[in-house]
This record gives sequence, C-alpha cells and structure tokens, in this order.
Amino acid sequence: MTEQLETVTPYQPAPVSPEALRRKIARLKTLPTLPRLLQSVVSALEDPDIDLEDVGALVEVDPSLTSQILRLANSAFYGAQGTIARVTQALVMLGAAVTRSLVLSTGVLDIRKVPLRGFWEHSIGCAVAAGAISKATGRGSPEEVTAAGLLHDLGKVVLYKELPDVFEYIVDHAEAEHRRFRDVERELLGINHGEVAGWLVQKWRFPTHLAEPIMYHHSPARARDAKDEAAIVHVANTLVRGLGYGSGGDSRIPEIESKAWARLKLNATGLDRVLDHFAEDLDHALNYALFD
Repeated sequence: MTEQLETVTPYQPAPVSPEALRRKIARLKTLPTLPRLLQSVVSALEDPDIDLEDVGALVEVDPSLTSQILRLANSAFYGAQGTIARVTQALVMLGAAVTRSLVLSTGVLDIRKVPLRGFWEHSIGCAVAAGAISKATGRGSPEEVTAAGLLHDLGKVVLYKELPDVFEYIVDHAEAEHRRFRDVERELLGINHGEVAGWLVQKWRFPTHLAEPIMYHHSPARARDAKDEAAIVHVANTLVRGLGYGSGGDSRIPEIESKAWARLKLNATGLDRVLDHFAEDLDHALNYALFD
C-alpha cells in the first residue's frame, strides 16, 4: 500500500495591519530600553535655551554614552579624527538636533542587534557615502546627511524589534525570490519600512532635514523641504549596495531616480571625488563607529 506524503504548508506569518503596527510603534518611546539618563539628555537637548556645558556634564555621567558621542564626533564622518576630547566640543560639532536624534534612536533601537549579516556595515557605509556626496557636491549638511544615512533603515530595525517573525519572513522571501525587501513587506504589511520610520521620526520629532531623508530614501521626489538631503541618502544607499558593501536585506541594487541624480549634478569627475572620499573615510569610520 502506497503511503501518501503529507503536504507541508510553508510558514507564512499572519498579515499585520498598518494600524496594528502603528500602535506598536506608539509604545516605543516609553519602552524601558530608554534609560532615565537618556530621557534626561533628550529632554535637555529639546530645551530652546539649551546650555551645552550642562548637557555635556549630564552625558559624562554615563561612560558608554560619552564614548558613543565622542566616537561619532571623532569619526571620519565629520573629519575630526581624534581631535574632539570633550563631550561639549562634540555637541557643538554635531548640533543639538543631530545629537538628540542619534541618542534617541540608538538608545531605543540598537542597529547592531539586527540579526542580518552586513546590516550594520551597510548602515555605516551609507552614512560615510552620504557624507562623501555632501562634501563632493557642497549640498546638504554633512552632519545631518551622515546621521540620516546611518539611520536610513530605521524602519527595518523597528520591524525586527516589533515583528521579528515578519522581518525574518521578508528577508527569506526577498532572497529566495530575488525580490526587493520593500516589495515583500508591502505585500505582507501594506506599507514599507520608509513609512514605518516616518511614523517613528514624526513621533520623536526629528528635524525635517533628518526625517525626510530617512522616510524617503527610496522615493526622494516625495521630500518637501529636504530635497537635497533626501537625494543624497537615496544615492548613497544605492552606491553602497552597488559596491557590494553590507546588506539591506535583499540582493537587489536599488535604481537611482534620475531627478535625484540630476539634482546633485554628479558627473564622472564628481563621482570619482565621492568614491575617493568614501574609500578614504570608510576604514576610519569603522574604527570610530557609533558603538563600542
């Protein structure tokens, strides 16, 4: 008698509505992963009458946070490369808005913990590439586009943190079917990681020139106020993927929107300058990355 083989249905997570995901994101600011000290630092950086000496003293209570901020300020991202010794100097260089955004993001969502090979490297690479494009074209603020490049895939970090089974499903199917990560997530969630990040950066009141490049790094034409910055992070993301550096969760190299490319006026000579800056800065950035 011939035995019938049991048909195994491949696992597929239940679809998640955007409303349900938005509710999960709404809880992020109050999660216990944001320690009281970070809350105090973030609040101090929101004060319009900010005293950077006072904020610096507050930061220096925590050796880990002090190390993170000094490493970032001394990284090749900003060209200081070891000359910034005090937190107050770092705060002056980075600016209150950039510092606040980075402290808040890294305090709640640790990019390093995403279990995707090359994800952290891709984030660093995009940050360095965005800074290189800014320096080569004279467009955007290097501090802002570097921070936006580092955090451009923040929506993916949220998905991993809040819906790890969904995140794993998207990665697996994007790779197996040679599809774009954002196409699989839209099929399953009805939204993509840029929109997910948009909910978060609006809730956390990121400044526009940081928020829009993160939200629209795949669709820079949608940016209203930070058009240069969105174009820079968009091109940086593709450049890093094209160079084969790190991984964003799929093997597809995103296309560059022609309007974004035209906006930056990057010709062959300009692209060579970008690549020179990128190659020069990358190794140093890895040594002085945001995290220990």
